[in-house]
Amino acid sequence: MRFGKRSVFRFFSYLVPLSLAGLTVLSEHVLELLWGYLHGGVTKSVFILLVLVEWILSVRRRFPQKQLRSNVTAFSVLFMLLMLFSTVKYCMVTRGGTAARYLWYAYYLPLVFAPLFMFYAALCFGKSDDFKISKKWYWLMLPAALLSVGVLCNDRHQLAFRFPNGFANWEAGYTHGILYFLASGWAVAGLLSVIVLMIRSTYDRRMMKTLWMPGMVLALMGIYPLLYAYPGREVGFLQKIFEMNDFICVSCIVLWESLVAARVIVSNSDYPAIFAASSLRAGLADRDFRVRQTSANAISPQPEELRKAQNGELLLPDGDTLLKVRQVRGGWFYWTEDISDLRRLNEELEDTADYLTEQNDMMRLSAQIDEQRRRTAEQTRLLDGLNDSLRSQLERLGEWVQNLPEDEQAFRASLEKAAVLLAYVKRRGNLLIRANEQPVLSGEDLRFCFEESARALRQARIPCSVAADALIRLSAGNAGALYEAFETALEQALPALAGVGIILTRRGENGASLFLSLDLDPDKASRDECLSIRRAAEETKEIKDSEDIDIILDWKIRGDSL
Repeated sequence: MRFGKRSVFRFFSYLVPLSLAGLTVLSEHVLELLWGYLHGGVTKSVFILLVLVEWILSVRRRFPQKQLRSNVTAFSVLFMLLMLFSTVKYCMVTRGGTAARYLWYAYYLPLVFAPLFMFYAALCFGKSDDFKISKKWYWLMLPAALLSVGVLCNDRHQLAFRFPNGFANWEAGYTHGILYFLASGWAVAGLLSVIVLMIRSTYDRRMMKTLWMPGMVLALMGIYPLLYAYPGREVGFLQKIFEMNDFICVSCIVLWESLVAARVIVSNSDYPAIFAASSLRAGLADRDFRVRQTSANAISPQPEELRKAQNGELLLPDGDTLLKVRQVRGGWFYWTEDISDLRRLNEELEDTADYLTEQNDMMRLSAQIDEQRRRTAEQTRLLDGLNDSLRSQLERLGEWVQNLPEDEQAFRASLEKAAVLLAYVKRRGNLLIRANEQPVLSGEDLRFCFEESARALRQARIPCSVAADALIRLSAGNAGALYEAFETALEQALPALAGVGIILTRRGENGASLFLSLDLDPDKASRDECLSIRRAAEETKEIKDSEDIDIILDWKIRGDSL
């Protein structure tokens, strides 16, 4: 077990005066020689008070455990109060007076409460920094308060001290009562509880080898009571130097310092040694960024590097070490992190990201190519469908273009017929494209088709009227069949056609009826040709009729009734 230099020095700085005083009691000549120099009530009290103040400040600085620190501070302040009462009693008030007697009674306020706070502090042995004492222990404040008040009120009942010679001669002789023994037993019980908790803590933490230090202090603490109670012995040097109050204050400080040295109480006195032996890669620098202390594995960066990284971080030239600096009281704390693995992982991630980016670009390009192929195939399919559906009209247009007559009137008639075919080709292709996008068409779609053909007929000086129900819902196939049937009948009747009437009405939920009225002019074609046209159109009508569509043809020849 290694001990910090500061803890051992502090322990012996409190122990040596007490030990020397105990040793000098063996020489009566030395006692008489030193008595005149060492006995000074005020000087001695001031010295002990200063020691207590310094110790309280060190406790506040060294003990990280809050509950332990608070209770040690509490009983130390009580010892200061005890020394204050003692100094006032012996040096500032009339000896043997009433004020001196009440100051004597007041001794028992700290003497009763100090062991209680020592017990509270001992409960924190071996506990974590956030440990909190159970509230049930605070009930012990009640008997301590009763004992203290009882002693302070001794003049009324004399249960602590009895004065056979009266209050005027109270120092001449007095005897102890039950309340005194209760208060003394309370103090002894507090000290014993500290010893028990000390032994239990060291046993639980396997630190029994360090108990010799507080054990030695406890043995020395027993010298004074033995000498004090030894019958027939004159007042010795120890009693002259340390009165009971002085002895209690000094010996308790030494006892608790021995507990720190024995590691029963956790103290940060040895933090520099712990820091130096730790596996941290850290260090401390002063305000000028000069390195003052480092751990075993730490580096010593240059002041310029620390200055650049102050309250931040800096990548050192090796590329694998990250220096971080934070300001602390009195200087700077720095530590380093090995980021070689992180850098390697980042490089691997960058390579993976580049690979994934390339793969993503290839997949995107492949998807674009597939999409283009799909669109090309779809367009090819649509073009093939248009070509199949409009082959006869396109072939007829080609024949007309190749065999245009030279006569102007005949040429004009051929162009008018070609316009009717072109209007059908345009609108039939539009229906095929719409059918690829949506399976059901409306009456509006068919009305646009019939009106396009009607405009072409009017340009050919053939009257035409169109009426279509916009609420019609018809499958794309049946809509194309209706328009195709209309075009077939129209082309067959075109050589003798003199007028057209188109009425499109709704039939059920998803059906339609086409009423087509064709007016034939016998001046354009003979009666036999008109009848042949009618028969051909009727045959086409029978082919196109289905459950959802109905085609009704009304044929009229001017000057006759068919």
